Amino acid sequence: MAPRGTFRQIADELRQLIVHGELPPGAMVPSELALAERHQVARGTVRSALAVLVDEGLVEVVPGQGRRVVGAASPSPTTVYERIAAELLQRIDAGEFGPDEPLPSEATLVADYGVSRNTVRRAYQRLVDVGAVVVRQGAGAFAAPR
Repeated sequence: MAPRGTFRQIADELRQLIVHGELPPGAMVPSELALAERHQVARGTVRSALAVLVDEGLVEVVPGQGRRVVGAASPSPTTVYERIAAELLQRIDAGEFGPDEPLPSEATLVADYGVSRNTVRRAYQRLVDVGAVVVRQGAGAFAAPR
């Protein structure tokens, strides 16, 4: 059994690796299992340490992949929905869509990328979250006014 506060020590160690650039922006944080084995603790202890770093905004959860260091450098998209969102954002920035012209429908993107509707929805939600897109109920998604 690990002594009390072990998760804080693990969080401190990871924070130092991030601050000193040994885990640069965009880098994946070692897995829970790898950290648990390295520190000889339960995965729950590691999970608590990682939660501290997520709360501090140093690390983000990448669904299905693990945790990634956040920072000024924008990592290349690692998931399909991130790639779709990035490509749509490039098209918006290039002026391909006017403010009253709808972006491609979910069905169009599903067909173009060969992905599920849920993947397309996640891509659009990411664009909504960053303020690049607005969704008008029943009308579709549109480039947000600038």
